[in-house]
Amino acid sequence: MYDNAEPKIHIVGYLAHNVTDKFGRLLLVEGAPMTDNMIQKLKNRRIPFRLSEENVSNNVDSLQHFGTNYSDSPFKVPEKIDKKFENFNLESVMNASKYLNILLKEMRNDSFLGNSLKALSQGQNATYSHSINVAILSVAIAEKMKLSQTSLQEVSIGALLHDIGKMLLPPDVLREVSRMSDGQEMLYQQHPRIGADLLAADKLPLGIYLTVQQHHEKYSGGGYPYGIKEDKININACIVSVANVFDRITSGIYQRNCLTPAEAIDRIRIGKGLDYHPLVVDLFVSLFKKVPQSC
Repeated sequence: MYDNAEPKIHIVGYLAHNVTDKFGRLLLVEGAPMTDNMIQKLKNRRIPFRLSEENVSNNVDSLQHFGTNYSDSPFKVPEKIDKKFENFNLESVMNASKYLNILLKEMRNDSFLGNSLKALSQGQNATYSHSINVAILSVAIAEKMKLSQTSLQEVSIGALLHDIGKMLLPPDVLREVSRMSDGQEMLYQQHPRIGADLLAADKLPLGIYLTVQQHHEKYSGGGYPYGIKEDKININACIVSVANVFDRITSGIYQRNCLTPAEAIDRIRIGKGLDYHPLVVDLFVSLFKKVPQSC
């Protein structure tokens, strides 16, 4: 893993207001913890900002710096996995779970990654559980793709932290995901950029940063936050994109009328080559014990 001899993240202050670019697009929300690296980025782009020594915002769940004593750590894959995984090849799911348990143990001993996991687990239980599910599926797909050990580690960490940017969004936005106003939706669509900027402050490998930044991009374009397409999208992000949408549309937490695994895989296959990378879809489908027929 990465060097953990000294804490890697140093919070200089907290944003006293929302920060937008010259086009009015939200870059960072009020109360966001700021590091020297993030401040330098704003200065380089000549974007004005004001800092506060304390996070006085009532609108965000701030990402705090936690200690590294995790004797009561929740950082492990639950022994009883999500029922939806019964539809997958059991060996693939169990191998992915074992790999993630080892990785989570290493991550909790890294000061920056451990803090990020702690923020997720103490922020919203639903987001943390979703992240675990997405990571299991992402690892299973990545192993089918026969990625190198380095790439496998990067896609795994990226999957676990893909929603870290949500921890800096106003709570009301997260509560209204299924019925957001236009303004709330614009704000929500910044969570990949916010999360990636937060991780970039620690100079993590590019594959992790891009996974978080691009996991809502679409293969044929039209995704967010940048609308890039095809080979411009990092393959890690393509993997997490499929795993993310499968877990989301099959979870009652996120929508009232959730889909069955069979219905979800059919929807994903319809999006093959449009929303999702064709190879990733094929490998994902191959994880199922019995592949449901298309409509």
